Amino acid sequence: MLKISHRQILYPCYITPVMAQSARWVTADRPCPLTGARDSEVIATRSRDGSELRNIISLESGIIYVDPLPVRDLATFYREEYRLSYKQTFTPKPKHILRAARACRNRLQRAGEVVRAGMRCLDIGAGGGEWVYYMKTLGCESFGIEPNTGYGTFSKDNYGVDVFLGMYQESDFPRESFDVLSLFHVLEHLADPVEDLRRMSLFLKPGGRFLIEVPDILFPGMRFDHKWHEGHLFGFARPTLEAVAAKAGLRMVGIKASGGNLSGVFEKSGEETLPLPDLSGHAAEAKAALLAGHDHYWSLANTYLKLPVRLARQIEELWVSRRESSPKAILDSVFRSGDSRCRERH
Repeated sequence: MLKISHRQILYPCYITPVMAQSARWVTADRPCPLTGARDSEVIATRSRDGSELRNIISLESGIIYVDPLPVRDLATFYREEYRLSYKQTFTPKPKHILRAARACRNRLQRAGEVVRAGMRCLDIGAGGGEWVYYMKTLGCESFGIEPNTGYGTFSKDNYGVDVFLGMYQESDFPRESFDVLSLFHVLEHLADPVEDLRRMSLFLKPGGRFLIEVPDILFPGMRFDHKWHEGHLFGFARPTLEAVAAKAGLRMVGIKASGGNLSGVFEKSGEETLPLPDLSGHAAEAKAALLAGHDHYWSLANTYLKLPVRLARQIEELWVSRRESSPKAILDSVFRSGDSRCRERH
């Protein structure tokens, strides 16, 4: 008989993780992309909206992923449905543009000296085109790839940027023609992250840099039942992000954790694959971290500050975004106010 904790009485949405109730070991439909093993444990059975969605953790590597896939035709889903289901809009609203612009500025700061004027940059999963436009303003030759027709067309029409509409596999950019590739909040949406990174890296020059940002699945500041989303096919922690990149031939330069995200800089090694970091014990560590985050979430002061902070942010975003005359004006205002600068190549 399932016991109901005092937390579930006080907070009806406070769901006990499956792994805390009783261990449910399963043979995965999809093998672990790092080890090929199928021995797994179920850690969640519902998405954030309450629909059925099984997330498992590989007992060998500790990587977390959705199994089985909730959507078979991912290309059609991301081309036609994803933005509408996730953002409830076909094109970015002013508040989305403002947030994206500020995120771009912060990403460049975390990347350090990676991006310099004169470089060729390709943003895969370009969204509304804010990063592509930012790189262009900093003196780079900048391009993007975006599968969603609404967002991709919006970026071309409003910022005059060069964005290919479609999946990256359909694009015809020359191999080894870019100094920097970027992949912001895209890797977690891909069904085979190792193979996708390996194929994307074909666009990158030898020794080129790959900027990758993903949500941190172990971040304690997010409620446990909000971590699971049908579009997030993988949940990464620092060791598994490094491992996925290494198996795709990308050498880690550095990974930073910030605000619930992991931002990594990786170098194209020229090898098809690299030795993986030691993942022994990571599955146990990841499960312990998820349970600890679940148990302590309501004891964190920031949990109770989220609502007033969110309301204040929304008011500020509404005021700032309406003050500007166009989407481009919003971007220009944010990028001018930043202190990050793209340095000339030596």
